[in-house]
Amino acid sequence: MTQGSSLSRALHRRFVMTWCAMGSLLLPIAFFLYSLSPLLSDNFFYDAWLSRQSEPPSADILVVAIDEPSLQALGRWPWSRDVHTRLIDQLNAAGVQSIVLDVLLVEPSRLPEEDARLANAMHRHGSTYLPMALLPESLLEGSTRDVLTPPPPLLSAAKGVGHINVMLDADGVARSVELLIERRGDVWPQLMTLLADGENKREHGVSSWPTEAIRIPFRGPTGSYPTVSYHDVLMGYVPASLLRGRTVLVGMTALGLGDRYNISLLSSSLMPGVEVHAHLLDALRNETYIRQVDSWIGAFLASLPIVVLILLAWWLRFRYLLLVVLSLGVGVLCASLVALNFRWWWPPFASLIALGIAFIAIVWQSQATLLSWFKRELELLYQEPSILPFREPDDIRGEGGKLYQQSQALEFALGRIVEGRRFILDAMHSLPLPIFILNKKGEVLQANKKALAICWEEGEQAIDHIEALPSFLTFEEKHGFSTIWPPQPAGMSNVNGIQIGGLCTDRDGRTYRLEMGELSTTTNSAAGGWLVWLVDLTSEVEAEAQRSSMLSFLSHDMKAPQARALAFLEAQKNPASAATQANFYSYLEQCLTMGLGMINDFINLTRAKSFDLKKEFVLFEDVVMEVLDQVYPLAKVKDIKVVSKLKDEDGAPMMGDKNYLARAVFNLIENAVKYTPSGGEVNVLVYRQGKWIVLQVSDNGVGIESDEINDIFDDFTRSDKDGVAEGHGLGLALVKTVAAKHGGEIFCESEFGRGSQFTMKLPSCEL
Repeated sequence: MTQGSSLSRALHRRFVMTWCAMGSLLLPIAFFLYSLSPLLSDNFFYDAWLSRQSEPPSADILVVAIDEPSLQALGRWPWSRDVHTRLIDQLNAAGVQSIVLDVLLVEPSRLPEEDARLANAMHRHGSTYLPMALLPESLLEGSTRDVLTPPPPLLSAAKGVGHINVMLDADGVARSVELLIERRGDVWPQLMTLLADGENKREHGVSSWPTEAIRIPFRGPTGSYPTVSYHDVLMGYVPASLLRGRTVLVGMTALGLGDRYNISLLSSSLMPGVEVHAHLLDALRNETYIRQVDSWIGAFLASLPIVVLILLAWWLRFRYLLLVVLSLGVGVLCASLVALNFRWWWPPFASLIALGIAFIAIVWQSQATLLSWFKRELELLYQEPSILPFREPDDIRGEGGKLYQQSQALEFALGRIVEGRRFILDAMHSLPLPIFILNKKGEVLQANKKALAICWEEGEQAIDHIEALPSFLTFEEKHGFSTIWPPQPAGMSNVNGIQIGGLCTDRDGRTYRLEMGELSTTTNSAAGGWLVWLVDLTSEVEAEAQRSSMLSFLSHDMKAPQARALAFLEAQKNPASAATQANFYSYLEQCLTMGLGMINDFINLTRAKSFDLKKEFVLFEDVVMEVLDQVYPLAKVKDIKVVSKLKDEDGAPMMGDKNYLARAVFNLIENAVKYTPSGGEVNVLVYRQGKWIVLQVSDNGVGIESDEINDIFDDFTRSDKDGVAEGHGLGLALVKTVAAKHGGEIFCESEFGRGSQFTMKLPSCEL
């Protein structure tokens, strides 16, 4: 084990110890935060979820509202109990199923006969429920009158009597009710539980409802349930069909009268208590009320993300800490939403706050641990010899705090490393040869700019293993470069039949000699390996090819017309085979003219390649017209029609060498005339295309084989297999050289037997 790896493991152990210590501290914090729940943020979260629930209210629940029109018609409150008697009789006649008179009648009437008439009406209906009052004990200072029930006649006539208390959260919003309240040894049920038991014919009664507070899943805002006016029902204005079979809740909705509650932080409207009870009745009927998880379960769930965070941090070796915290936070919110969908409420923000505290605390403590580790590492770094002679760091002890001092020391150490690395990389990239540094497996560890230029494909480095090199280089050895891996010890001249130092060619046609040598190093990340470098032999190979082509040209093409002339002279000495003087001079002139033409073309091509052209302002269309005048006699002799179209209004201005441009244009048009049979047609077109001047020369001659098109612009190359026209393969090579020297290009499109089209593009200039 090296010193660096032992330091890394020691750092990891310190992180683990720190994390465990912070986790043991954060668990009680999570328990404490949950004891404060629900927080305001929890209530917002709960109200937002509840506002998106779309379960419709039950259609059989009807609210009979003691509203402003009823007060105007029947007088000020309180009304005589005979009014309620008439209402119950009216509802009984209409056939309502149940009646909840959500009005506190806890004092006897001044006229006892009124209580008796109301009790008789309740007996006749048989399913009327009355509320009772459970006052807070703290308000009565020890008085026993905290339980207020209706008078005995009404109490005995009611099918059920229960409390109507609604709980307010710390933010003043009514979300919960206690279904069972114990007071002085008696358990009083919530009024709606009695109604739900009566309608559902529950057998267990009071003992079957939860003893803890439940949350009301409100099914909409104020006015969600159908409502009719108390006065309208009393006067018979409401059809009996609208009342038949319904559960009627009679309560106060007039402003300033009765209880009203805020049911959500997202809404400012207040809901009358009778409507709150309607929502509660719906939840009790369908058992869709929301229960809060037990305190110990909630505290456990609140601390569970902290435990998961500790385990994940240890497993991931403290990487992706922020991502882990965010993921756990999202998981906590999702868990709370899932619980709500299953009708359980678990406040999530205690866990989220604990996670935030955990993240801040661990980052702070990790930085302290890391600073201590930095100090130790910097001491080791200063003991290492530097690559270049650096100045010694200034003594910064006593300046600023500990963090500042260590940051200054770290800045100096990193500066040494960066400068040394830049020096090594710059030196490597400055080397004139393509160099690859490999490990023992043949994987590319480093490559300089020359090497990257060879192995660059579509803007990305496309080689990460030396075995991929054959896709960029074509090796002469039949087995391929990859078979030399793993390389053999030094001194071996060939490996697996492959000669080290063989030639290879890249995709651009450049030729290299591949060499390699062993690499020895003391670093653990790359213990040993190889250096592979490519020696560029392109110029030598091209020079050799050019010398071979020149020797072939001199020994064959240049020699042929001279040999024919000498043979003709030898034949002329014999009177028996001698030609007439006119024929003799004509044939001799042809041979000498052909040889002189070859020499001139060869000299022009060599000069174009070897020397810079003398560029000046030229109107390219003028050059083309001069060439057309020169070609016209040749076309006339073969009865070939030359059609020219010069479309640029400015004359196609450009910067170029007029003589070489004229020679290149002449070669293109002359070639078209030579390879077009008598009676054919040659078209010459000049036009502007963006920043280019385009010359197109097309004919309907013999055409070119498809496999020869890419070679016709090479030196000493001809495509005329049938001897339609004489030539020596230098004309198109000159055209390509002239186009390249002017920053342009030349290409050919042809179909054998149907003619060819040559297109030359040259850069234009503005007038």
